[in-house]
Amino acid sequence: GKAYETSGGLHGVGVSVVNALSIHLEAEVAINRKLYRQEFRQGIPVSGLQHLGDVHNRRGTRVRFKPDEEIFGKGCAFDPERLYKMARSKAYLFGGVEIRWKCDPSLVEGRKDVEANAVFHFPGGLKDYLEATISNQHKVTLEPFAGKTEKSGGHGAVEWAVAWYGDDGFVNSYCNTIPTRDGGTHEAGLRIALARGLKSYADIIGNKKASLITTDDVMTSAAAMMSVFIREPEFVGQTKDKLATVEAQRIVENAIRDPFDHWLAASPQQANKLLEWVIDR
Repeated sequence: GKAYETSGGLHGVGVSVVNALSIHLEAEVAINRKLYRQEFRQGIPVSGLQHLGDVHNRRGTRVRFKPDEEIFGKGCAFDPERLYKMARSKAYLFGGVEIRWKCDPSLVEGRKDVEANAVFHFPGGLKDYLEATISNQHKVTLEPFAGKTEKSGGHGAVEWAVAWYGDDGFVNSYCNTIPTRDGGTHEAGLRIALARGLKSYADIIGNKKASLITTDDVMTSAAAMMSVFIREPEFVGQTKDKLATVEAQRIVENAIRDPFDHWLAASPQQANKLLEWVIDR
């Protein structure tokens, strides 16, 4: 269905693999006010599909599983901090969605960066993410350049937040909510759009010093968050750390260029400050 057009999985084997590698897996589905359950052991059903009765005010799927110690070793366990950060990042990527986190307190005792109970809710999406990441840093402009484009079916949707600040730049990018740590074509689109937009603004105001600005100049002190959703993404390698889909560059560049032009034109004082900052750096 359309809900899966821009999913993160490549082959649709995720839950099947988890099932096969679990000593026990239980799946519950609430649909049409009815609750169903089925249980598995090492990937093999140990019960049929059970109708547990009628339920109200509940929809969706819950999956509970325990990794098989014969495969992963005795005492194998998940890292609470990694799961905590992953859940929080999903809330940023789906701005407005509420994710409730709950963990056994004994597993996070003594950890400063993980709570036993938390609610993740960020209406501002990636803009909130960016501001939380560089909250204590000096910023060149008062407001970050942030926005998003929505597309029917999800394909081509882009969200971004960029701020220039007094430290080394970075880009945290995602494709279909998968973190692309090594960048890729979508990041190339972001860099090109920002560089061309700033050079175009410089031409308009007659600043000739900006003619030699490169994408590296623009990004060297830029803190950026970006998320793109595309159908059937192509990655470099199975770890999905780098996006290779050629179309993604055009999608991102087209989505960001006009809004960036308008953002610069709307506040000439801030735009001039940014331009001088990039030239001086």
